[in-house]
Parts: sequence; C-alpha cells; structure tokens
Amino acid sequence: MNRHLTTALAVTCAAALITVAAGCGSSSSAEVPTGADMKGTWTSTGSGYENGKAVTWQSSTIIIDKAVGQAFSGNEKYTASGGVVFREPIQGVIEPDGDILIVEEDGFYEGNLENGVFTGEYAEIGDEPTAMNVTLTKK
Repeated sequence: MNRHLTTALAVTCAAALITVAAGCGSSSSAEVPTGADMKGTWTSTGSGYENGKAVTWQSSTIIIDKAVGQAFSGNEKYTASGGVVFREPIQGVIEPDGDILIVEEDGFYEGNLENGVFTGEYAEIGDEPTAMNVTLTKK
C-alpha cells in the first residue's frame, strides 16, 4: 500500500513539475519592435499631475523621422500656455525586451508598443515636475 501511495505521489509531483516547466518555457508571441516601427507622426494624450495640479494633456505631436536598428530620433512639438509653440529634439531606444525609452530636453517617456499604440508614462523634473500616464497614437 505504501509503495502504491509513494508511486502515485511521485507521478503527481512529476506531472506538476512538467506543467510548471512547460509554462515557464513558453515565450510571448509579441515581437520586439524596431526603431523603424516608431517612425511616423504620433499624437499624445495623457493625464496625471503637473506642478501639483491634476492635468489632462492633448496637445503634443511627436514626429520620428530617423531610425537605425533599435534607436530612433525626431522632435516633439507642443503648444504651451499662452499659445507659444515649442519644438524639442527627442531620442529613443527600444530595449531587447521591448521596453521603449524616449528622452527630450527635460523629461522622458517609458512604455511599450502594442498593436501600433504606445502606452506608458511621462516624467519631468525641474521647474514643472510632471508625472502622467500617456498614450501615443500614430496618425
């Protein structure tokens, strides 16, 4: 009886280990984007806090016109309060796991590209500290 119980327990444990190993060995079907996937004109929307006040952001356009491998660059155009239009250079890189980092003069975006939409966060320090959830959509 003990031998049958031990055998049954061993088979159950082996089956559990195989199930766990199979799950750990699977890979994501999502492919890592390249810099070329980021090329184009993007509009951004977001919400969060800037200077301690809740804000909703809908006025930024990011134009990515250069890409080599996992890197890309372009500029960000936005209208500040008072109607002044600014243009800042941006640089970006895609990590081996697909995470995307975009930096500008005073802040940065971090996120992922899925189904052609970038979702992530924007952070800025300095005179206008900002933390926002953002979405970039290609036009």
